[in-house]
Amino acid sequence: MAITYLVDLACRVKPHVRASKMLRLLYQRDRANEALNKARRKDPGVPADGVRVNLTVKDRAGKASLAVTTAAEILARFEELDRHAPLCEQCPARVGAHAFGCRGEIHLPISLRGEAWLMGLIHGAAEDPTPKLLLNYLASNGVVGHRVAEMRRVPDIFFESRKALTRRYGSGGKLSVNQVFELLFMTETISARHARFLLGVFDLYAAGLPLDRPISDFADLRVFEHREGDRPVARNGLRAVSQRDDDATIREYKAFFQAMFLACELGCDLKVSL
Repeated sequence: MAITYLVDLACRVKPHVRASKMLRLLYQRDRANEALNKARRKDPGVPADGVRVNLTVKDRAGKASLAVTTAAEILARFEELDRHAPLCEQCPARVGAHAFGCRGEIHLPISLRGEAWLMGLIHGAAEDPTPKLLLNYLASNGVVGHRVAEMRRVPDIFFESRKALTRRYGSGGKLSVNQVFELLFMTETISARHARFLLGVFDLYAAGLPLDRPISDFADLRVFEHREGDRPVARNGLRAVSQRDDDATIREYKAFFQAMFLACELGCDLKVSL
């Protein structure tokens, strides 16, 4: 299982394959490759049409059901999207430098290290107004984390830890990682404006980087440069670059925030699906 997200920029691929279909084909391709790789570790010669794949599919009402197919059938369907891969080469919405890099996944279960890293982004210094701002926002929007708490009761599916991390601040407020998870991943659409708000709350946004320095000077940032013709007119950065000691969840969380940053800079939505 995974959380899926998409930087929903109007691009050269979407006139040929709509976004919902693109996400479905990419999801199915990933499941087919996982099944095929697993099967070939046992039998290197197994053909793709001999590998069964179980897929979760949803009808128009959103009801999920299980479908059984083969890796060969899925990969054949994916060719419809794959023929448009060259159109992605210069797309600014790619988190990763590969075709369809505007889409990514956070695989479940979420590690305890990943949850601790996420909570650590909300600073608690006495003079920092951010925790109070966030807690007021959560309260006014009814983000209490109850749905996530229910998910946490199912062992080893959604989260490694059955106990939610919490943090108390000097103002007397209390924040649960369940609330943070709900805020980020249980909202289907994050607008560019809301993305900017969230990146600020998590202290990941570096605005107004100097234009007279090479981008290579900002090795600890993901930099986005706004240009008018050949001339740079603004630079902003993101403090979420992968480190060697990051675990899988932290790496994927950072990629998610990079997608949010790109949506913010490009003025488009970030679509999120759990």
